[in-house]
Amino acid sequence: MIGSRAPSTEIQSYVSDLEQAPTGLLSRGTFLVKSKLTDDDKHVYAEWEWNLVIAKDW
Repeated sequence: MIGSRAPSTEIQSYVSDLEQAPTGLLSRGTFLVKSKLTDDDKHVYAEWEWNLVIAKDW
């Protein structure tokens, strides 16, 4: 869940603080991320999967 804001007609967004990814060969790879946007009543508004790729070079 993201915060506790009252309903609004304006688009709202959230940006988290930056974090450092672990370094080294064992930290690299492709990771499947499953995301879900819910409210306090456990109602699911959106659900999606995406890949996070951590590599030495792009």
